[in-house]
Amino acid sequence: MSDTLLYTLPQWFIFAAVIIVTYGWVEDKKTFRIIGALLFVLLGVYSLIILSGDYFAAKDFLTPEEIASEELDGEIIDEIPFLAKLFPAYLSFVVSSVLALPAIFLDIKNSKKYRLFIILAGLVALFGFFVIIGAVKTL
Repeated sequence: MSDTLLYTLPQWFIFAAVIIVTYGWVEDKKTFRIIGALLFVLLGVYSLIILSGDYFAAKDFLTPEEIASEELDGEIIDEIPFLAKLFPAYLSFVVSSVLALPAIFLDIKNSKKYRLFIILAGLVALFGFFVIIGAVKTL
């Protein structure tokens, strides 16, 4: 999978989920609210697949022992690799999906408490979105 998909696909998930949940909330359509929350859950599943895959593998970066054994010639690179900058975003997507699960169950049971969980899920997902935007700006 290319690096481009690692930062574009989650953005589409986030915007689709936020728009669908907002529409369902404004028009009082439970089906759309649940579909939007399910998109947050799917984003979390996608994030777990990426996190458990080989995309953020530590073997791709130098270990402290390797750095200590190398001569740096006075040149120290302080820049974090692009994929490492995306890592917190993917963690936030997993948290967002965990927050969306109670929202789905509470909405199915017609409890108004689903609002808190869906708002938190959306905010956490938007945090991940802005982490991605910050990482892309450094490219």
